[in-house]
Amino acid sequence: MQRIVDWPARMKEVADFVGLDQAELDVIESTRDLVSARGEEITAAVYDHFLKFPETRRFFLEAGGEVDEQKLDRRKHSLLRWLTGSIGFKIDQDYPIRLLATGIVHSHPPSHRAHLGSIPSRFMVGSMSYIQTELARIFQEEIEDPREVMRASVAWNKLMMVQLDILQAGYINETPTEADGETPAAPNE
Repeated sequence: MQRIVDWPARMKEVADFVGLDQAELDVIESTRDLVSARGEEITAAVYDHFLKFPETRRFFLEAGGEVDEQKLDRRKHSLLRWLTGSIGFKIDQDYPIRLLATGIVHSHPPSHRAHLGSIPSRFMVGSMSYIQTELARIFQEEIEDPREVMRASVAWNKLMMVQLDILQAGYINETPTEADGETPAAPNE
C-alpha cells in the first residue's frame, strides 16, 4: 500500500528539527529589502556558476552548443521568484506542494529535453549551498552589526534546509545520463 505524505506536517517537523521558529522568520522578513534589492545579482551569480561546469551548463544550451539566453533569463526569473517568495515563508497547505512540484520538474525532464536526463539532485544541493554563501556574503557587506549578519545567515540557512528537504523529495526517481557516468535505460527496458 502506498504511503500518503502530509507535506505540511513534514515541513513543520523539519522546521522544528532545524530550529526554524517565528523569531528567525522575523529575521528573514527583516532582510526583505536587502534580498529583494540584490536578488537579481544573486540569481545572476548562481547561473554564471552553473555555466562554468559542463555537467550543469548542458541544461542551458541550444542544439548548436550556444547558451540559450532566453531560457537562461526564464530560469533566472524563476529562481528570483523563489528567492523573494521565500521571504514570506509559512507552512501552509500550498507552499510544500509548490516546492515538491519544483523538485519533480527538476528530476523528471519534459519530453523536449528527455535526452538530458534529470537535473542531478547533487546540483540542487550544491545550488542551495551556493545561494546560502551568496546571502551570507551580501549580509556581511550590507549589515553593520556582525551579530545581525550571523542571525540573518543562520535564519536563511535553516529556511533553505527546510525547503531542500521537500525539493529533494521530488528526486525519488532521478533519470541517469551518460554525463553522470551511467547509461540511461532504453525505452521499454
